Amino acid sequence: MTRAPSRTLARPGRLVGAALLLALAACGGDVGLDEEAQLGAEYAAQVKAEVPLINDPAAVATLNRMGDELVARADSTGREYTFYLVDSPEVNAFAIPGGHIFVNRGLIETADQHSEFAGVLGHEIAHVTERHGIEQMKKQRGAGTLVTLVYVLLGREPGVVEQVAIQAGGSALFAKYGREAEREADMRAVQTLPAAGYDPEGVATFFEDLLKQQASEPGLLDTWFASHPTSQERVRNARTMIRTLNVDQARLKDDTPEYQAFRKHVLQMGTRARP
Repeated sequence: MTRAPSRTLARPGRLVGAALLLALAACGGDVGLDEEAQLGAEYAAQVKAEVPLINDPAAVATLNRMGDELVARADSTGREYTFYLVDSPEVNAFAIPGGHIFVNRGLIETADQHSEFAGVLGHEIAHVTERHGIEQMKKQRGAGTLVTLVYVLLGREPGVVEQVAIQAGGSALFAKYGREAEREADMRAVQTLPAAGYDPEGVATFFEDLLKQQASEPGLLDTWFASHPTSQERVRNARTMIRTLNVDQARLKDDTPEYQAFRKHVLQMGTRARP
């Protein structure tokens, strides 16, 4: 007598997230802040299980303190943000709906001033506040997302071929945003920095630094340019936005000792021998 295959039931928390995604995929309706927080927590948990995180308490605390300083000026909705430090030399950062922002070690090593780093954080915070990730999910809802939900509900892992189908449809959260979304995130970052006491010129100078490095270190920048298209036009647009603010940049901070100590600490962790 052939034994019926066993089935592991999905955890209730995953079922809740799956139900929310299913509703979004089916009807394309609006997602409230509570639903967004649930979805974000589900996806952030999956990402944390897949990427190498730096869990150094001092570094993580400093990153979250710097991030929260910008959030206080950028988001009045009451979202609870969490910033994660990813142990990767690639220059990249990405945001998940609900306020989960992942920052690669390589980006911190590249951003040599606090205002530049704040510009990147402000940009990613803007993707959350403007709900660009939710909009991506709506646009890319369909077979891939539904396939993902089927396997979440069944509680079993898909095979290799199935994973390809799932990733093709489930890349909404991590696909590069459209030009308008990127421009909007830049604009919000330019507005947030002076409100928090930082020179918004850091947004433009960081882009310039990346363009200079692209020729000499293309391998480390491929991920950034794939998900954050950067060009001289984007630099010019940032500076045009800055001029419209009519702020006294001389009274704003380019850099801080806190950021330099944090950056040095992160760089040392990156070069430390690993088992």
